[in-house]
Amino acid sequence: MSNKLMGILTIHRSMKSLFALLLLTHSANIAATELNFSKDQLEQRWADRIEKLLETDKLPLIDLQTSLKSEQIKQFIPDAFDVFDEIGIALMAADGYQRPKDGSKGYRWSNYILELVNDHPDYFIPTTNGGTNSNWLKQKGEDERHYIDQLEHEVRSGRYRVMGELDFRHYMSSIQCSRGRNDRDNAIPLSSPNGHRLFALSAERGIPFSIHLEAEDRELTELERMLRQYPKAKVIVSHFGQLRHPEKQRRFTPRYVRHLLNSYPNLFFDLAIGHPNRQYQCAGPDNNRLLEGDTVIWMGSEGNQKKRVRTEYLAIFKEFDRRFVFASDYGGGRAPLTRHLREKVDNFRDIIRDLPEKARHQFAYRNAWRLLTGREWNR
Repeated sequence: MSNKLMGILTIHRSMKSLFALLLLTHSANIAATELNFSKDQLEQRWADRIEKLLETDKLPLIDLQTSLKSEQIKQFIPDAFDVFDEIGIALMAADGYQRPKDGSKGYRWSNYILELVNDHPDYFIPTTNGGTNSNWLKQKGEDERHYIDQLEHEVRSGRYRVMGELDFRHYMSSIQCSRGRNDRDNAIPLSSPNGHRLFALSAERGIPFSIHLEAEDRELTELERMLRQYPKAKVIVSHFGQLRHPEKQRRFTPRYVRHLLNSYPNLFFDLAIGHPNRQYQCAGPDNNRLLEGDTVIWMGSEGNQKKRVRTEYLAIFKEFDRRFVFASDYGGGRAPLTRHLREKVDNFRDIIRDLPEKARHQFAYRNAWRLLTGREWNR
């Protein structure tokens, strides 16, 4: 090879390295957004907000699982705060989506949720980007360009208090099924290398995280294994009692739920669940059956459910009143935020209607407060 050619190649490699360094620097600058409030200052604001709602005889709600796109924030915030006050939304842990493409490689961590907390610290909880992106779904890792590596870095920075919902086993939605899409039909083992990293991160930092895990028999076996291995991890499984493929979910019964809650004190469930007789288009072995009532906690048979919790699940809610939290499960492609929140709050009120007053407060905000702060609500 000639000296001239070698010189050209050397310059090319140098430019390539410089470009890569600029991208990393660009990413690092984006990731450097800091909170304007200390941990104690945020918690004081949150406590004041909860007490303000209590003083007006509202049951305060801490929403521990929802998602907001940056454009939804521009569209709905702060105009939605009047509705927050009206229906009792005290705080919201909204996870974020990755930022738009900018020429960088790998996952693009976004900071607009931290900016949202800085702008409205009385309403929002610092929550990480969620794990519904393709980088997570493809289980990439072991490189600072990837979601799980950035998640570890961001959580260890001390800026965040919740890790947003991460997909493991996720069925298609009714809309996706009707359109022949399967991009959200995911099956990531909880015991995957990245699953272990997630559980270990929660145990290390004491920060709760939400997972989407369809209650399939084999998934429940893995869940128990991981809960045993990481007893200090704070695990919130989303959408309690949502059984869309009952033929794969035979183990999920009131008796088995009792076993889970008795055995694993680090397990929690959120109640972002379906209203009575909610239809699911893709049930059955061939994804071709209409299921009228995809949430099993409601009284009545399929297609004839009532707005009352079944006796056996009501008993579980009373006995394990420290293990359930409110969530609204907002996200992209949904109805306007305020309409969605009204519907979810109404549904939550139907769930807790027959519970003792203490349990209603536990479900609404006290359990979430304990997960967020490590302390009991004692005001």
